[in-house]
Amino acid sequence: MKAFIQELKSRVLSGGAITQEEALRLVSIEDVSTREILAEAAHALTEKFCPSKPDLCSLVNAKSYLCSEDCGFCSQSSHYKTGVKRYPLMRPEEVLVQAQTAEANGVQSFCVVTSGETLNDAEFEQVLATFRLLTEKTGLRLDGSLGNLTAEQVRKLQEAGMRRFNHNLQCSREFYPEIVSTHTYDERMETLKFLEQNGVEVCSGGIFGMGETREDRIRLAFELKPYDLHCLPINILNPRPGTPLESRLPIDPAEILKTVAIYRFIHPRANIKLAGGRELNLGVYFQEKALRGGANGFVVGGYLTTTGNPLGEDFDMLRRAGFSVEAGREQSCCCETQAGCSSGCGQKS
Repeated sequence: MKAFIQELKSRVLSGGAITQEEALRLVSIEDVSTREILAEAAHALTEKFCPSKPDLCSLVNAKSYLCSEDCGFCSQSSHYKTGVKRYPLMRPEEVLVQAQTAEANGVQSFCVVTSGETLNDAEFEQVLATFRLLTEKTGLRLDGSLGNLTAEQVRKLQEAGMRRFNHNLQCSREFYPEIVSTHTYDERMETLKFLEQNGVEVCSGGIFGMGETREDRIRLAFELKPYDLHCLPINILNPRPGTPLESRLPIDPAEILKTVAIYRFIHPRANIKLAGGRELNLGVYFQEKALRGGANGFVVGGYLTTTGNPLGEDFDMLRRAGFSVEAGREQSCCCETQAGCSSGCGQKS
């Protein structure tokens, strides 16, 4: 197996690719020493294909708990009673406060996220105004996660400053019916194709720990393979009260680390970012190991309905793992003026 790992590493370093069958062979690794060799090989690929300065991303939950879809992991689905704060689309000036806080703290990318399948016409115009304001007032790279779009909407968003769009597949095609019934896997994939065809950078990944098999995780990576992913977020289920997955047991951290390493073999040039649930499921020790075994960044400052590490702790982990990080000045939290906090302080307005 060790020779097999080195063979695959050499192939990928030379511009080649591994097959799904080879990845499934890697995911069967059980002994600790071989997993370490796999992680070291994945890190060599990260050093070859990714910059030493991670592309950190922060996000704002700009419209909360107003989604008609029934994704079993999501506390923003209106199908479930989760106690998440419900609020309409935030004003551009409110989003700007959070974006400027993120930028001042050393974050380069900022994603505006809205719950729901689509935006109505008035909401879309408000989102356009938000992107124009962020473009004018910040130097951030701007992303969106806004549901389904038309080609004309994509064009307008690009003109307003959006450069990348997040649309996660979440899991393998085979497992998908276990977690969603209100839309199909093909619909998710059609959106990815649509984004690519319209010149939008694609951000897409999934969630580990929903009850899928290790083989399902590998299948997800290969479902994403046809797209030129700029970013591949890896979330790890943080079971939310009131959702169908609230009692799901945590996944073994060693299994997460192994899969992150294999994802680097499959997607050598993507920014593989640890995202929601990383703090709960990995802690500091395993997050640092993931950063030395295939991952090269974080979503920072909190998530849609849960908080994250203080930014200083994330920056320290990245530095210890060998990445170049320049933290900004510390800022006070914006909770007093916002519908909800995504800066990681753990408070709610």
